Amino acid sequence: MQTLDSRQITIVGTGLLGGSIGLALRAAGYDGKIIGVARKQSTRDAAVALGCVNIATADLATGVDGSDMIVLCAPVGTIPALLEQLATSADSDAVITDVGSTKLSIVEAAEKALPNPGRFVGSHPMAGSESTGAAHARTELFRNKPVIITPTDQTLDQAVDQVSALWQTLGMVTYRATPAEHDQMVAHISHLPHAMAVLLVLAAEQGGGLEVASTGFTDTTRIASGDGELWADIFLDNAGPVVEAMDQFVTLTQNLRQIIADGDRSRLLEILESARGVRDRWIKQNAKRKS
Repeated sequence: MQTLDSRQITIVGTGLLGGSIGLALRAAGYDGKIIGVARKQSTRDAAVALGCVNIATADLATGVDGSDMIVLCAPVGTIPALLEQLATSADSDAVITDVGSTKLSIVEAAEKALPNPGRFVGSHPMAGSESTGAAHARTELFRNKPVIITPTDQTLDQAVDQVSALWQTLGMVTYRATPAEHDQMVAHISHLPHAMAVLLVLAAEQGGGLEVASTGFTDTTRIASGDGELWADIFLDNAGPVVEAMDQFVTLTQNLRQIIADGDRSRLLEILESARGVRDRWIKQNAKRKS
């Protein structure tokens, strides 16, 4: 496990993820200063009152002054503009990372905007909720969950070590991928499932029966309650991989539809058992990671 050397961390965006980072740092024994940056007074007040940060400000330059680590917990669509501001306001030796659900465009924006792009390391903690705001922040949100970091050939080893140390301090398991590899993976395991949850809700509304839907439908569609503005940015920013994942899903759906239409029980059972086996193995792997 890497050692987190930072003495002052700025969290830009103190909602669910940013607030949870602050709480988890404190719970892990981090005794440095945590600064929050947020536009809304109510968000800043909540983050301070809940103990997510020591102090909070609306001004980015003030918030990052003296910080040796900066974590951008802002919507994907706003991160490039924040990076441009950090080019002139962040300390030159500050390590910068983010929690965005896409990586290629963000890493490219960092390498274009920052005077020292080697100190930027893209991150995507695979943890979250359909709920938003500091009021929903949780100390244990990140524990035993995977985080994908996406260094490039420009990234400094020291920056990678410190970003890895941050997530490991919060109890996460670190994985590495290129930005493009990351975007391909999450298109299948995060973005496509969200799109399917949305469509399931709309299909159920059109088909009828929502009034008697229960646990299975609730579990399957939980993420459809996520913030629409945030998810619109994610889908459009990762449009290529998402469309590819959706095309693959359409092919699988058409195949399953034909099997059901043909009444082919043996092929249907083969698909159902194959999916159950894949999921059961994945659940066991998750259990090992958490033990």
